[in-house]
Parts: sequence; structure tokens; C-alpha cells
Amino acid sequence: MNNRRAWAAIASFPPHPQNVRHARRITRTALAAWGAPDLIDSAEMLVSELVTNAFQYGRGPVDLTLALTGRSLRIAVTDEGTSLPVPREADADAQGGRGLAIVELLAESWEVVVRLTGKTVSCVLVLQPSAPDPQWIGPAEEAEPVRAGAGRGVGAGAARRRRVRPSGEPGV
Repeated sequence: MNNRRAWAAIASFPPHPQNVRHARRITRTALAAWGAPDLIDSAEMLVSELVTNAFQYGRGPVDLTLALTGRSLRIAVTDEGTSLPVPREADADAQGGRGLAIVELLAESWEVVVRLTGKTVSCVLVLQPSAPDPQWIGPAEEAEPVRAGAGRGVGAGAARRRRVRPSGEPGV
């Protein structure tokens, strides 16, 4: 990833299904420009599912926010609808109904924030360091386990290393 500590992109779309494609393209282009090509496939899938849900079950324009820091990518999708997303079990032959299951599988975590004029559904992809990072400390044997229910993303169930923040306070 580039040396820059944080990147962000925001886009708004009218509620039309073809704009799911545009949201994926924005995601792919932004992550490539930000030097995070290893996140593109998962991020595109997450954006596709969240934006599709916003168009199908929400109302009004849809806002997409991508925020990349040195540790994670936050994807947030806002619409003006009042119906809240509910994970469900899709039949094996169903053509839909798997969106939130995919989000749960790929993302470290996800949440819904209810707003006065709608809701924001967001999820987090955690970056996996490709080379030793001097800010990461301790061998893997001393790592803490991932909290139960923290998500089922890449590396879920594996151990996390503790990170020391610039203030010297331990962080995850």
C-alpha cells in the first residue's frame, strides 16, 4: 500500500440497478490507485451486495463511502429507506437472498446505523500485512484470539497480533 495513512472516496447514485456496476468500478479503481490491489475482489463483492440491497430494499439515492487506513477498509452504503437488513437462509435453488451471508463471510464485521433519514450499512475488511510491519509487535504465539462473533472475514478464527498505537497504548 502507498505511504499515505488514509484514503477516502464518496459517490452518490440515483436508485437504478445499473449503478451497482458503477459502484464496483469506483471501488476497483480507488483500491488500485491507493495501492491495495489485494482487497479489490472482496471489496467489489461487498460493495455489490450492499449497493444491490440498498437499491432493492431502500429508497432514494444511494451513497457509497470507501475509507482505507493502514489497517482496514470500511465500506459504507447509505440510503433513505427505513427497512433494516435481516440475514436469511436462502434455498439452494434461490436466485437471491445470500447478500448478507456473503457480507458475513467476507467482512471482519458489519453493522447498521439508523439515521433520521434512512440507514447506513457498513462493513470492515482488515488488511493482512504482506511484510513485517515495524508497528506490529510480538510473535504469533503471543497473539490474542479473535473475539467470538467479530465476523467471519479472512483470518477469522486465527490469532491477531497486538498493535502499539503512536501514543504507546496497546491496540488491536
